[in-house]
Amino acid sequence: MCQLAAYVGDRPIAPLLLRAIELQEPYAGAHASGLGVMDGDAVKVEKDFGHVARVRRTTAIESLRGTTGIAHTRYNSTARDDPRYNTATMAHPFLNDGGDLALMHNGGISNYKELWERLRGNHTFKSYVEEVDAITDSEVAVHMLSDALEGGMPMGEALRTVAAQLRGSFLLACITPDHPETVWIANWHQPCAVAVGDDEAMFCSSHIGFHEIRGEVYRVFEPPKNSLIKLTRGRVEVSPLLKERRPPSLKLNRNALAEQILGIIKEKKEVDYIRIREELYPEGWAKSYGVSPERLVEIFRVGVRIVNPFIEVVDSLIADGLVRERVDLRPEGGVPDTPKFSYSLV
Repeated sequence: MCQLAAYVGDRPIAPLLLRAIELQEPYAGAHASGLGVMDGDAVKVEKDFGHVARVRRTTAIESLRGTTGIAHTRYNSTARDDPRYNTATMAHPFLNDGGDLALMHNGGISNYKELWERLRGNHTFKSYVEEVDAITDSEVAVHMLSDALEGGMPMGEALRTVAAQLRGSFLLACITPDHPETVWIANWHQPCAVAVGDDEAMFCSSHIGFHEIRGEVYRVFEPPKNSLIKLTRGRVEVSPLLKERRPPSLKLNRNALAEQILGIIKEKKEVDYIRIREELYPEGWAKSYGVSPERLVEIFRVGVRIVNPFIEVVDSLIADGLVRERVDLRPEGGVPDTPKFSYSLV
């Protein structure tokens, strides 16, 4: 699970978006970081492996300018343990072959190998690492979207066409000179929050990313799952993404989830965000949502991801003085000081 941010407006874009993903990265991210902006009629991207602070040092990412941008901090369980899968070329955003479309992705595309085989003869996959004969699953989406656009589809229809072919979990966000000062988002069931202000709009995976603009925007909300979202200055448009797919109806018992989380922390003494989520699967999640473990496994299999409600419960435990949160620096993905939220009982 990665953490994303996007913005349309007049604030200095690199500091705003880098801070947004830097605040989010200790949840699940920091293996690689990147920023793409619309600079006039050109798309410019800077990215590298490692957390935001490292990428600030290794690239010219802070020099990017524009009024529209997308930013990404990557988490990948394979890259976490094997640096060969954590390279600058595997960082988001990805460009199409023509360099006029930038796209980032949150989730895991389970049928990406099949799609890669179909596309690789006509496209260059820049995330390809010969040593492990692998690409980032996310890169298939930018080439699929580019093909749909070149075939004459408008952006909304093109994103729906691509989304219908993806299996697994996904949120796609993209920018292109054909739609200046617009961020397009196609979200099946990933974390997504939107802030709308006077002549500006912003998206973050998690609410903590809005820190720099909190109090200055007049509306913050989470659009429905399975949505096509169009962000422009001071405006957000939301419509259904895939009519043939319906998100499951889930009702969270926050007290039950809080009990599960406290039990895990008590047993492990100190545990990070990812480990708690892994320990909850499937029995803890099932109990928290009042479904059987078998049903929970099926729900997750179709790409449903539960993130922000989980974060809200953890934050409530911190606010109640039951849990202590800190940021640990640990070696992951070939970087010695990757930041991760760690939790212990007070």
